[in-house]
This record gives sequence, structure tokens and C-alpha cells, in this order.
Amino acid sequence: MKSGRSLAVTLMPWAGLVVGFLAAAFVHQFGSETTFDHCRTAVPGPLLVAGGVGLLACLLSGLASWRGMRGSADDARRVIAIISIGMAALFGFAILLPMIAALTLPPCFQ
Repeated sequence: MKSGRSLAVTLMPWAGLVVGFLAAAFVHQFGSETTFDHCRTAVPGPLLVAGGVGLLACLLSGLASWRGMRGSADDARRVIAIISIGMAALFGFAILLPMIAALTLPPCFQ
């Protein structure tokens, strides 16, 4: 049990980078397939739900990286955590833009 906990503590500064990337990739893929495969029947609701889940994942992973930074005296872990927090914010912004576009642009706008 101790090795599993130490692995989680070791990987915590990387959470914002890894989970934020995966959330942004999932939301992008979900939006791309919905818009391009079924643009005549696409509605913004499912994209907004997927985007909300992605934003929540970015927020929680950024907070996990923040917690990993606070509890560490190691400079390398702090640098990784700071970069990871910034990337989680950037991925959250990248998720937010298609959500705004889904509300304002027609589905098949080219």
C-alpha cells in the first residue's frame, strides 16, 4: 500500500499536464467527430457537456499539481508543478473556445 501512495505523490506534480492534455484531446476529438460527421444534426448540448467535463478535469488536475507543489521542498518538483498548472490553465482555455463557438456559430459553418 505504501508504494502505491508514494507513486501517487510522485506523479501529483504531473497531473495538470497529463490529465489536462488528455481532457483537451478528448473534447477536441468529440467536437470534431460530432461537427464534421453529423454537422446537419449536431446540437451544442453534447459538446457543452463534454467541454464541461473537460474543464472540470483540467481544474481538478491543476489543483492536484498545486497540492503537489505546496508539499515539496524539491526545486525540480516545484518547477514541474508550476509548468503543469500553467498547462492545465492553457488546456482549459483551449476547451473553452470551442464551447463558445458551439453556442455562437451555426453547426455547418465553414
